[in-house]
Amino acid sequence: MSFWENFDKNKKLIVAHRGARSIRPENTKSAFKEAMKSSDFIELDVAFSKDGIPVIIHDSTLERTSNVKEFKKFKKPYRVRDYTYKQLLKLDFGSWFIRDDPFKTIANGTVKIEELKALKTQRILTLDQVLKLFKKHNFPVNIEIKNISRTDYGKTAVKIIIDLIEKHVMANLVLLSSFNHKYLRQAFKINPHIDTAALEEKAPSKDLVKRLKRLKVRSYNPSLKIADSDLIKDISNAGIFVNIFTVNDKNERMKLFDEGAKAVFTDVLE
Repeated sequence: MSFWENFDKNKKLIVAHRGARSIRPENTKSAFKEAMKSSDFIELDVAFSKDGIPVIIHDSTLERTSNVKEFKKFKKPYRVRDYTYKQLLKLDFGSWFIRDDPFKTIANGTVKIEELKALKTQRILTLDQVLKLFKKHNFPVNIEIKNISRTDYGKTAVKIIIDLIEKHVMANLVLLSSFNHKYLRQAFKINPHIDTAALEEKAPSKDLVKRLKRLKVRSYNPSLKIADSDLIKDISNAGIFVNIFTVNDKNERMKLFDEGAKAVFTDVLE
């Protein structure tokens, strides 16, 4: 069984981008638990700590989504890769959401501030912890491997991640994606049974279908700004699923589905 066999072949899929991030702090346990209630699968991001632990965070730095500035021992530019997992555990990855209200969902009453304050402190998650959570609920997940090619773990990241997927017996529940397409080639060589997806946000080359075939991906995840109807049609006709990020407008989502998109990533779940 492969990742895509978890879904009805005709179903158009809603993907929770970094979890339910419009009502919970992104890439946290609270965001993932909320997202499981109203999405078909969840997308999250994996980077590496200084001591080689795969951790769940989108940015390469800690400033936006934690209280790192409150600690004198953490120094600018607050890079994730400069701190051990034990050090990262000192940080709170939830309180910033109340402070910034990034989607104005507190201001408009979609989420109550009391709900957020009642949550336990949101610590950074490891990939191991997240896989255990999704395995428990038999819930599919798209793991984006951040580009860490210039770090100490650039050459071993894919192997470490796949080892964890295999440890939890989750090859059929995981879609691996990356903007670094070398990672996708590595993943296929290590375990061809794990589905992969090529991420792209710049205008694709004319030989896109051939390139995707060479990568041996079953999915193409383009940015909304480059995903026109012709691209969706051409890639879909080649037997490759098209999954588009990030689409927060309901009408836009329906239009993309009508044009042949298999899935859309969204910050706003209904």
